[in-house]
Amino acid sequence: MKSCQEEKDKGLADFLNSIKKVNEPRTHKVNNSLGVYDAYKFLRKRKWVDVGRYITEHEFYSIIRKVNDYLADSFLHGNDIKLPHRMGRIELRKYDVRISFDGEKVKTNLPIDWDKTLKLWYEDEEAYKNKTLIKVEEKEIFKVYYNKQLADYNNQVFYEFNVNRELKKRLKQRIKEGKIDAFKI
Repeated sequence: MKSCQEEKDKGLADFLNSIKKVNEPRTHKVNNSLGVYDAYKFLRKRKWVDVGRYITEHEFYSIIRKVNDYLADSFLHGNDIKLPHRMGRIELRKYDVRISFDGEKVKTNLPIDWDKTLKLWYEDEEAYKNKTLIKVEEKEIFKVYYNKQLADYNNQVFYEFNVNRELKKRLKQRIKEGKIDAFKI
C-alpha cells in the first residue's frame, strides 16, 4: 500500500509534467540555421580546403567538441571570448536589480524561481489561476552578452548567441561560489 507522501509526490510529478507539457510535441526556436553537419558537408564538398587530408565525420565532431569545451572552460574562468574575423565578443556582464511600482503592479527584473513557483501552484490553486510567481532574491543579475560593438560584418541584426544549458548551470555555480565576477552594464 502506498504511503500518503508517495501519492503526494506522484501528484506533484503529474502536475509538473502537465505544466511543462512533457508529453506534447515541442516547437523549437532555431529555424533555418546552419549547424556542425552543414560545416562538415561544406568542407567535404570543397575537398577539405586547407585541412590537407580527409577527415571523418567522427573526427570533425570531436574537433568541434574539443574547441567548444576549451572555449567554455576559458569563459568559466572569467575570460571573454573574442570571435574571429571581427565578429565581436562574448562577454559576461552583470547589472543591478530594479524594482519599481507601476500603479498596483510591482515590476522587477529578478529571475523566476521555477521550482518554488510550480510547487506553490500545485499546493495553491488560486496562486495558479493568478499566475503568481516567486522570484529569486539576488543583488545582481548576470547575463551572457554578445557584444557586436567592434564587429564589422553585414546583417548583424540576424546573428545572436545563446549558451547551452550545461554552460549556464556551470556558470551559475561558479558565480555562487564567488569564483567569477563581471563588469556592470
